[in-house]
Amino acid sequence: MEVFECTHRGELVIGDKTISCAILSNGMRIITQTALFDAFDRPRKGEKRIDGLPSVIGAKNLLPFISDELKEKSAVVHYYSPTGKVVSGHNAELIPLICELYLTANDENALLESQEKIVLQAHILIRALAKVGITALIDEATGYQYERESNALQTILKAYISEDLLKWQARFPRKYYQELYRLYDWEYDPLKMTHPQYLGKFTNEYVYEHLPAGVLKELRQKNPKNDSGNRSKKHHQFLSGDIGIPHLEKHITKLITIMELSNGVVEFKRNFERVFGANYKEQLSLGLK
Repeated sequence: MEVFECTHRGELVIGDKTISCAILSNGMRIITQTALFDAFDRPRKGEKRIDGLPSVIGAKNLLPFISDELKEKSAVVHYYSPTGKVVSGHNAELIPLICELYLTANDENALLESQEKIVLQAHILIRALAKVGITALIDEATGYQYERESNALQTILKAYISEDLLKWQARFPRKYYQELYRLYDWEYDPLKMTHPQYLGKFTNEYVYEHLPAGVLKELRQKNPKNDSGNRSKKHHQFLSGDIGIPHLEKHITKLITIMELSNGVVEFKRNFERVFGANYKEQLSLGLK
């Protein structure tokens, strides 16, 4: 029996479930056996088992829907606990595979009445997992990828990114454009609706990239470019009204002040770095803890 070392541990929150998870020395993401049953609101005892499969998928009526991949990921994995005891778990990818199994079986009207509540839980889990892969979530929950609070990225994105699209409203005041045009010696016409192409790059570099790490990436995913290379919405429409928008507006106010105090682009960049140094995004992140 091969036993692995556990390098990272944590707890993953999906919906209303808290799932114990870990990363092993071979890089495998693990959930504990108890966590597997907790995820689907199942006791560890129940329907008669099929050899080699956990009882949550051990009913005979599910056998036609069990793939080779699911069988492989169902294999018990052994690793050392913090006390040195050998404990057992499963590959974390088993959770979405079980969800798919129950949803497929439900579509084929192959489930027993007692299994219907698992379908409801599978819907909840699969929707949660659709947004971010199970691997990324466990990496974060265990601190494997980030050297900060284990749920920091989840907390920041939830705080900054709104679930509902905000109505369009100008967030960049006219003064922002006036000062930007002055710095680059562009002719400013307040009646023109179009701006130089570089303005979008400037706004990303000096505004959105100075929100906490991960926010701009999330905005780009929520607001992708169309076939013409344009975005249908403004990035700020996807920010939350209680945290994202106020931080954006506060940042723009500081940015305009720096513009006003600068005689040209070179001086502006130097002043900007002095105010918004490398620690600025980290300070925003810490403010959410």
